[in-house]
Amino acid sequence: MTFTQGEPMTRRIHHRTFINPDNNEVWPAMARDEPVALVNERGWRLEGRVETLSHDRQCLWIQLNSGMGRQLIHHQDGFVLDQDAS
Repeated sequence: MTFTQGEPMTRRIHHRTFINPDNNEVWPAMARDEPVALVNERGWRLEGRVETLSHDRQCLWIQLNSGMGRQLIHHQDGFVLDQDAS
């Protein structure tokens, strides 16, 4: 990655459509062990089960399928819930 003079060294913030401005919900309420699938703009897909959700719903821990460990996802990481997940 190269930078030119005057170019900011910050990444773009991605705001998603599932943010509810009335009550600041970012991720919807999800139960522990609920199946979840997330996808980003590049097509990366994460599938697993909900481990926990932060009290403000900005961070989501998921236990990935196939023994791949767990992953912390912040609402600005570029992932959204995959509505086509079964």
